[in-house]
Amino acid sequence: MVGVLMVVALGGAGVGWLLLLHARARRDAMVQAEMPARPPAAGEDLVAARALANYLTRIRAQVRDHDAAFLRLQQQKALSWTIHDRPDIERDRQIVRDFLATNARLTDSLQYGEGFIRAELKTANVPGSVRDSAVALYARSQGPVLPLQLRVRRCDQVIGENALAVLDLLDFNWGEWSRDAATGRLDFTNSVTLATFQDYVGKIESAANERAAAQEVLTRYQQPRPSP
Repeated sequence: MVGVLMVVALGGAGVGWLLLLHARARRDAMVQAEMPARPPAAGEDLVAARALANYLTRIRAQVRDHDAAFLRLQQQKALSWTIHDRPDIERDRQIVRDFLATNARLTDSLQYGEGFIRAELKTANVPGSVRDSAVALYARSQGPVLPLQLRVRRCDQVIGENALAVLDLLDFNWGEWSRDAATGRLDFTNSVTLATFQDYVGKIESAANERAAAQEVLTRYQQPRPSP
């Protein structure tokens, strides 16, 4: 009934700050191979790059978790309301809860990225001036795409919350609705219940459309730009 395309993106612009630090670290490693001594700043950059890599590793793991949760949402048709027995409702609830949980963790890591990065750098004993420089680099490169990423995350939250609301509605009104085997449409005996169901589904579809629009802009932004 509801087709939703959800592709989590954390592409070029989102990790450019880390790639720059990695490039700097590789440069420092080459210098170290040729010189008996290295300025302290070079070693600090390398430690900073490693600390930032820890944050990126966390993000990538959370993206994989969210992708897996969405794949299960698709495979089990949890947004199609293919419910034959009442236990199917709880099955779908758990699928949607897992989707919301992975989305919430990813949202926190993106929204509070600067704080997490600063904490990683502090744990790695990176000096304050280097921490500030690394965080500033992250903020400059991530700034243009972060609002789009968080917009996608908010859409996933709306989709999940309204999916749970639909399942609660179907559970509470068990026996007062039926599914047309030929069309897959749900028929309700109560017009108020039908209107409520349609409202929830409308919010899911609206969020899915908004998500697709944000994802399209994000994808265009992250495409490689030709050299001048």
